[in-house]
Amino acid sequence: MKIQLLLAVFLLSLAQIGLSQEITVSEEVTLRSDQSYSIIGKFNEKTLLYRDKGTAFEVQAFNNELLGLSWAKELELDKKRPEVLDVWGKDGYFYVIYKFKQKGNSVIKIHKYNEAANLVDSTNIVNYGKRFYSPAPEIILSQDKRKVLLYHTEYFTKIEVVVFDLTKMEVLWEKEFEPNDLKFGADFYQMLVDNDGGMHMVLIRENDRLKKDKPHYFEFLHQPVGVEKNSVNSVFLDSKLSYDAYFKIDNLNKSIVGGGMYSEKNKGRTQGYYFLSLSYLNPEKKSLAFREFDQDFKEQLVDKKVKTEKGLFDVGIQDIVIRKDGGAVIICEQLKDFERAAAATNTTTTARGYYSSRENGRYSVDHYYEDLFLFSVHPDGAHHWQEILHKKQFSQDDDAAFSSFFLAKTSRNLRLIYNDEIRNENTVSEYIIKGNGAFDRNSILNTASQELRLRFRESQQVAANEILVPSERKGKLKLVRMLF
Repeated sequence: MKIQLLLAVFLLSLAQIGLSQEITVSEEVTLRSDQSYSIIGKFNEKTLLYRDKGTAFEVQAFNNELLGLSWAKELELDKKRPEVLDVWGKDGYFYVIYKFKQKGNSVIKIHKYNEAANLVDSTNIVNYGKRFYSPAPEIILSQDKRKVLLYHTEYFTKIEVVVFDLTKMEVLWEKEFEPNDLKFGADFYQMLVDNDGGMHMVLIRENDRLKKDKPHYFEFLHQPVGVEKNSVNSVFLDSKLSYDAYFKIDNLNKSIVGGGMYSEKNKGRTQGYYFLSLSYLNPEKKSLAFREFDQDFKEQLVDKKVKTEKGLFDVGIQDIVIRKDGGAVIICEQLKDFERAAAATNTTTTARGYYSSRENGRYSVDHYYEDLFLFSVHPDGAHHWQEILHKKQFSQDDDAAFSSFFLAKTSRNLRLIYNDEIRNENTVSEYIIKGNGAFDRNSILNTASQELRLRFRESQQVAANEILVPSERKGKLKLVRMLF
């Protein structure tokens, strides 16, 4: 089916409200049968958009002056049931990883394209052979996006790992792992890859309040490049349990850095946060520190009518920003989903089941994404500062696609950009946080009469002062550029 693309674009002027931001919005693109899309990035004078149309895979280029559509080109992949797994850009090229069938074998392949979407290189990454089902590995990028790790779990005990070097367009190493006593659903927590191509598998062990004789700990399995044997190191959490945790690689200091929230007894509530740092070159060099939420902080964060003596709930860690000194800023958010009966008794809440509520039409899901709260921690784990950033987002049956925030980073500050409300006419705001915790709140854009619904979680930062945001409304897609 031929998709008609409108080429006109317009520039939104914000001078009337005295803001310094410049907002450029492309004309709408009709999505129709598209299964997915993603912003690839900015390439010299073009912004590239990837579209998966189900039976075709297309790249569209928009000029950088007014985001007008310049050209569209279909990507040619292998014909045997290709399924794209990931698309991203780096160093003037973009990469497409996909799987397909080759004489009954499940193969993972990568294509490398230039900014004109011309194929410049391709190779098979891994051939899984003939299996009962076709593996779809998880894909993890290093911080510099030059190494890519693919992992697949076989029979929930064996983990197959391949690390690919994008600069050389070749497999760096591959290996199978069978960690001791691995219960994949309960123990496997996170997979990471550093800029050198080393793998870091994070396992969460004995995180159960009923096993008082077995203390909770994290197990870190590190597989360096060019070394046959891997190393395993454990960090015990001082008889505490993990309510939530998130880890990143500190490539500058060669460490794994994690932020978490801990529970004393009941994993349904958290009493405070913790900071964990472990050098993967020298495991003896590590930091672990806990800090309990003070009562004033909890009362500012939640309604005073809600009892907080036993801790906070419906909160989670959304991101970690690693400081140059090895410390971190832990970014948390209040978030919760309520599933309501769609019939007349629609105030009933129930736990989420295996089947989607939208598939059987019996339930409606309310999404609440509310205040952000941040903790800055020194490299030794000492508390630096904490702040609460107020916001209130509510939506229904949209998978919270327009909720939460986008984090833009510069060398001087952090920008947390979000929709004030999840509705058609809305104000976009931002918090600008400095290194000492001081912050400003600004209004960026009013979407009234602009027909914009911004999906900030799918945004991409393409320069220190520039982000690209997709807007999706009524089957129409627009790209929005924000210059600060």
